[in-house]
Amino acid sequence: MKLQLDFNPEVSVKKIKIGDRITLLGSCFSDEIALKLKESGFHVSSNPFGTIFHPTALANLILIENFESSILKRDDLYFSWFSAGTIYDLEKSKLIEKLALIQNELINSIQNSNFLFVTFGTSFAYENESYGSVVANCHKQPPVNFKKVLSTVGEMRHDWEMCMSKIYELNPDIEIVFTVSPVRHIKDGIIENNRSKARLIELTNQLSELTDAKYFPSYELVIDVLRDYRFYKEDLIHPDNQAVEFVYSHFENIFFDDLTKEITKEIRKIRVLKTHKIRYPESVKSIEFEQNTAQKIKEFSIQYPSINW
Repeated sequence: MKLQLDFNPEVSVKKIKIGDRITLLGSCFSDEIALKLKESGFHVSSNPFGTIFHPTALANLILIENFESSILKRDDLYFSWFSAGTIYDLEKSKLIEKLALIQNELINSIQNSNFLFVTFGTSFAYENESYGSVVANCHKQPPVNFKKVLSTVGEMRHDWEMCMSKIYELNPDIEIVFTVSPVRHIKDGIIENNRSKARLIELTNQLSELTDAKYFPSYELVIDVLRDYRFYKEDLIHPDNQAVEFVYSHFENIFFDDLTKEITKEIRKIRVLKTHKIRYPESVKSIEFEQNTAQKIKEFSIQYPSINW
């Protein structure tokens, strides 16, 4: 009896190579993949504005020009409708400066990246009238301040057509890859979550048909291939480490050639050695172990100087 569906996604023509720079935006699942890429020695920029789920809120990261209209105050702290709650300041002017700096860093990252991976999490949007757009985060404000809507595919596509036009202006050679997060937004309701994900899947399909953008099936790998709550954390919402490893193994098969797979495998082995806890650092064996590890890193760095340790 087969335990899993056969699924062999089409491999990417353009491959990720050691030394490539990669930008990732989107849901928390995007951060999971970013961590794996960092462990494998790549130069990675992930969610500089924090974790953001809605396509329009993600497009705003690149399109917005007026930060001042996005500022709100909660107690003695200033936040922005434009970013997650991890971005804040005690002074409004300093927060505006911080937002501009982060956006400049994101723009620079896109300009210098070989790949941009964008993970959409939900089609449900929270609109704030004073901000005039979809918020990236509600910042613990009263629900009455927001209008919750299920965005149409057309609305989200319009925002991303403008966003992709800007991205290609910044970097005509960048490979844009969309994916839909397998994280279940159960708080919206099971049926509602499926409707939301369906719109995101159609959105990525339309964007891929309109442009040279590609699609990575992280959603299908978890929902259709694994399709078992054993691969979720205790909340039954977030994929567990085993599921992330499963998805990342397919990621490697799609975007890495054989040489990159071999190199990244060795990099991860060396990282394990670097993080090994030494109980008796004064012992001869411990000193030899540290010297051998340092020598391996040195030799590997000489052979592959573009590795990001």
